[in-house]
Amino acid sequence: AAQAPLRAWYPPGSGLMERMLELHRKFPQGFAPDPTSSEGLDRSESLDSEASAAELLAAAATALGSGGGGGLGAYAAQAALNDPAVQQHIKEAAYQQAQQGYHVAREGAAVAVQELRKYVQEGPAGISILCFLGGMATTIVGFLGLLNISGGLTSPFTYVLNAYLTMFGVVTFLLEADMESFKNMKILGKLAPFCEQYQHEIFNRAKVLTELRGRGFYYVFIGSLAITQCVFCLLFLVGVWNLLMGVLCLLMSFGINPADHMQLAPGAGAPLYD
Repeated sequence: AAQAPLRAWYPPGSGLMERMLELHRKFPQGFAPDPTSSEGLDRSESLDSEASAAELLAAAATALGSGGGGGLGAYAAQAALNDPAVQQHIKEAAYQQAQQGYHVAREGAAVAVQELRKYVQEGPAGISILCFLGGMATTIVGFLGLLNISGGLTSPFTYVLNAYLTMFGVVTFLLEADMESFKNMKILGKLAPFCEQYQHEIFNRAKVLTELRGRGFYYVFIGSLAITQCVFCLLFLVGVWNLLMGVLCLLMSFGINPADHMQLAPGAGAPLYD
């Protein structure tokens, strides 16, 4: 009478019964550390138990595919996950993946620093390009915040901040825009006369922004305003970029080019500072 349920849980063609009997003969006391050894199971026995658990999982999956009981598959999977050898293997695999992710992120950061260093080496002209890109990003982020009208009702301060950031981004765009290159564009070139007019207005009414030091304090102000609103969001990223541009402008206003104090570690790809 018990044969029918036994065959339902352990299908004859799955090999589960044979494998379980083999494991029982090999490990009659279960997967337990050897009390006579100071280090417990040696690596070979750990690998054997890990392989056995993996084979048991594979057999369970085969049984499930052939119509075996779902409870057996869950039991086998839980038993394998409770095995210390399998847990250690999972930890090692997760650690390796984390290490690979760290190396990829580090290489990406090194490439970004190299590109940034190229612009910084060009002096104020290169910094102006970076500030121009930051101005466009600030304008876009601020404008996206203004589109969230419902958010303005629940958080009016943030909505006003987005309005300020949009205005500051437009001012930065006009400050750093190269009007000669702007005029050569087919579509946007038609706006060049208006942009040039407002650019002169800014230069006349805010002469402090025509100096590198004045722009540095201006970008530090924008960055400190945006970076305090959240952590690791668009406002935070815009704030960090503006702060970085402000610091670079201030350093160059004192005759210090940060690129002259940076060098790449040989074979490392990460920047070092003198």
